[in-house]
Amino acid sequence: MTEPAATGGLVDPEIALQRQIETLSQRFPDVERADLSERVHATYERLKQEATVDSHLVAMTEKQVTEDLRRTGETVHVRGDGTD
Repeated sequence: MTEPAATGGLVDPEIALQRQIETLSQRFPDVERADLSERVHATYERLKQEATVDSHLVAMTEKQVTEDLRRTGETVHVRGDGTD
């Protein structure tokens, strides 16, 4: 049995998660920020429970949330597409 991942070299995961929420809110402006925050935190916690190494949990969290949002039909807004 493996132990859940600790915070390793990440001093404050909450700061990193808040950055991810900010990034995602810019990419998905039609999604409520509270919904993004809930998705990010829930995904991070789920991944952390399953992880044996935590080096890339924040990046994996962003990727998973992005995939989930796309799967539900949310539109990604990127710079230069005329929406900023």
